[in-house]
Amino acid sequence: MTQPIAAGEPLHRILDALEGDAALVPETTRVIRETLPGYDEVPAASLEASIHRNIGLSIRTLRRGAAPDAAQIDEAEELALERRGQGVPLGSVLAGFRLCMTVILGHLQRLAPEHGMPAEEVLAGANLLWALGDAFSTRAVIVHQEQSLAEAVADSGRRSRWIIDAVLTGLPRTELRSGAAAYGLTDREARALKAPRPDHRVDVGRRLRDWATRAGVSVLTTPHGTAEVGMVIGAPAPGVEPEGMTLALGPAGTLESLPESFAAATRVLETALAVGHRGIADLETLSWRMGITASPEATALLQRRHLAPLEAEGEFGQFLLETVRAYLAHGLSIPRAAASIPVHANTLRYRLKRFQELTGADLRDPEDLIEVSWALAAPRVGL
Repeated sequence: MTQPIAAGEPLHRILDALEGDAALVPETTRVIRETLPGYDEVPAASLEASIHRNIGLSIRTLRRGAAPDAAQIDEAEELALERRGQGVPLGSVLAGFRLCMTVILGHLQRLAPEHGMPAEEVLAGANLLWALGDAFSTRAVIVHQEQSLAEAVADSGRRSRWIIDAVLTGLPRTELRSGAAAYGLTDREARALKAPRPDHRVDVGRRLRDWATRAGVSVLTTPHGTAEVGMVIGAPAPGVEPEGMTLALGPAGTLESLPESFAAATRVLETALAVGHRGIADLETLSWRMGITASPEATALLQRRHLAPLEAEGEFGQFLLETVRAYLAHGLSIPRAAASIPVHANTLRYRLKRFQELTGADLRDPEDLIEVSWALAAPRVGL
């Protein structure tokens, strides 16, 4: 609060006159509507009531001889919230209050000679009104910022709830379509997405938006438990991968089919994480690997058949596994597989032979190749 300024008898007489001046409110109303944007749709009763309050606050401040602290100006909070709801820009709200004070100051200066008010008291009153304006503006700005934050949090909550409901359980068509319009979604194909959020310090949502920009699609996501869930609108450009993460996509369809797409994306993500797949994963890319998590019994059987016999070989058994992995990864090409480890081609042939002898697998048989690939792709389970 500013230091009190002693108010003389002339000032009090002028303020008494201003309190009874019926022309102040219409004059201020006219100036505000003519000069400030955003007030066209403000109802007359609302505008006149706020001008009454502002004039009253200004006159009380002049009588008291000191501007109140910002936190004490409830009129600023009331006005900021009311005008925000009416769509008036904050700058116009602040300017409107200062216009009220300008009108009062104009009347004060006009009446001062008539009532014998010294010029220094007029100047002191002007400074007091501007100090009030500063305090009023401070409170109004704080209220506006707090309300903006509260509305942003509320909007974010509604957005998250819509995404989760649309993707996990489905929504009635009207809610689905109204949400799609609100969030700028088109009628292009939609598919559900799911990505792990292993570390709260990593902004998975931002990485997905960056990927979407590069891939030429739109995404709408939200955190849900330990994952980021949502939807992809449009067909991603081939070969564009998200940065440093696994992204599971369900089959493409309509917005109404998102729950089915999400169920598939959930299974895809489980398998992708189990086999160590990075980047985009879907049913097509994982193919037969989806069976690894879908049938743990089959996985355990194949690992007992093709991996357990190598355990007794110790370190050499690990060399055999390395060799088979390289052989499968390089399209059954002995020269390329040998170069990738690297070992001599004859060494690689010997190791493949020993693997077949120990496990009974025939690496020329397509069925055995699938079984061995399955066993190697799956995480090791108790054998």
